[in-house]
Amino acid sequence: MEFNSSIARVDHSTEQLFSKLTSVETYEGLMPEGAAFTKIDDSRFRFKLGGMPEIGLTIGYKQPNESIVLISSSDKISFSLRGQLTKVSETQTDVQLQFDGDFNPMMAMMVKKPLTQFMESLIDNMHKL
Repeated sequence: MEFNSSIARVDHSTEQLFSKLTSVETYEGLMPEGAAFTKIDDSRFRFKLGGMPEIGLTIGYKQPNESIVLISSSDKISFSLRGQLTKVSETQTDVQLQFDGDFNPMMAMMVKKPLTQFMESLIDNMHKL
């Protein structure tokens, strides 16, 4: 199952935004309101939203100033979330999230709407950076 978020334009250079998105602490500020956030170490964190199970993510693959990939740390739910950065100008960057998960069709149907809402919440909060 793959899908993309909308695109957010952020008033930071690509280098500045990349630096922020490679820091675990940044993700606490991007989380939707009411999310419980726990930093594990400099590359891993967990969060919990409402009635959903706790989700652990690891900052995995990083391509400087272009993309950051968060990988699920659960063996039950395998997915990745890529933040794709595109330079607009010296002071602006577009960012889009790309979700890629390995779900059976029934699970995909159940999780698509909440995941889409979660990704859009992250994108909407990018202006806070």
